[in-house]
Amino acid sequence: MPALLVLWGVGSPLLLLLGLRDLISFGDVEPSNRVRGGCFLLACAFLLIVAPLTAAVLAARAGRNIHAVVSAVLALGGLVVGGIIGVVGLQEVGLLRSSPAPAPPVNPSQPTQCVELSGGDTRCPGG
Repeated sequence: MPALLVLWGVGSPLLLLLGLRDLISFGDVEPSNRVRGGCFLLACAFLLIVAPLTAAVLAARAGRNIHAVVSAVLALGGLVVGGIIGVVGLQEVGLLRSSPAPAPPVNPSQPTQCVELSGGDTRCPGG
């Protein structure tokens, strides 16, 4: 059980750093590989949730109540952080699309097409 928590404590930050390395751009340089970075983030999210949850179940079955409670609390924290990281990872891999930007509101006082006025004056949007 302690090996699972060591794996959790070392593996998750390592996977997070590997994922961020592929996703962060420096200056004008594009990110190296967004899909690979997203896969690292998904693996990090999985490890953040599964390792302490498994340790909590194994500790509860072995009768080590304090260890089970500590592992359950870590699993709860991993669920929150892993959920956020998992969403970003899914977006980078392309399995989850972010919502498009909302359309700008239409101002009813502005014409949306060319309007012919008496006297030969036309008002067109944009000029």
